[in-house]
Amino acid sequence: MLSAAQLLQLGWSRWEIERAVQLGTLLRLRSGWFAQPGASASVVSAVRQGGCLACASALRARGVWVPEGLGRGHVRFPRRAGKSGCSPFGGSHAVASAVDDVETAFRCLLRCGSAEDVVVVADSLLHLRRATRAELTRWAEDAPARVRRLLDKVDVAESGTETMVRLRLRALGIAVRTQVSIWEGMRVDLLIGDRLVIECDSREHHAGWDRQQQDRARDRELAALGYLPLRLTYRQIHDDWPRIEADVLAIVRRGDHRRPRVRKMRS
Repeated sequence: MLSAAQLLQLGWSRWEIERAVQLGTLLRLRSGWFAQPGASASVVSAVRQGGCLACASALRARGVWVPEGLGRGHVRFPRRAGKSGCSPFGGSHAVASAVDDVETAFRCLLRCGSAEDVVVVADSLLHLRRATRAELTRWAEDAPARVRRLLDKVDVAESGTETMVRLRLRALGIAVRTQVSIWEGMRVDLLIGDRLVIECDSREHHAGWDRQQQDRARDRELAALGYLPLRLTYRQIHDDWPRIEADVLAIVRRGDHRRPRVRKMRS
């Protein structure tokens, strides 16, 4: 997805651009904007509307983990367009590309997303090394204090589901440690107390049967070591959280997350 100015910078002539449009190798989306056949439908739609893909949609397009509840089709428009769309804290700038950069997209998400959404995306940006903590703080500096404080909840996480579970359990007052090394070569997503291990399976990395067998072997090893493994799927976390919450609370209230104390024999 390129503008006429970008094509000219790449060495195209105006005649070559028009010829490509006539041949169908380039699609004219609006004046000065072009795409190749088969381009992303969401990006094509945003450009045809006079804007660019923004916010959660832009972050998702750039490979960042974004909760599905944020939906798709987020568009940012130039201020002069007079259209409503996503708008970043700190003021919007000109639409110069078909998909917003990570910084602008995150600044939009700070306005559009829920508290959980913001932390999930911030965790993903750090994990993917698309941003540093200092950059996240700078990108949020024009947001209200209640939004800026959300970055205090950012932690180490390898998936969005892991962040969601961590935030929800900590909101219940449950102490949760993240990415804990059990022994060399074995690290778990979340650990509650001494032995309750929670593994959060993402759709992307746990779908195949080979991976499921590896997960089951891992759970068996954890159980043999005295841990209590609890494996949650993406769909369970997204659609069935109240039942998960009730189960975890039941385990914690019984004290099963703690290792049994060894009583000394009286002499």
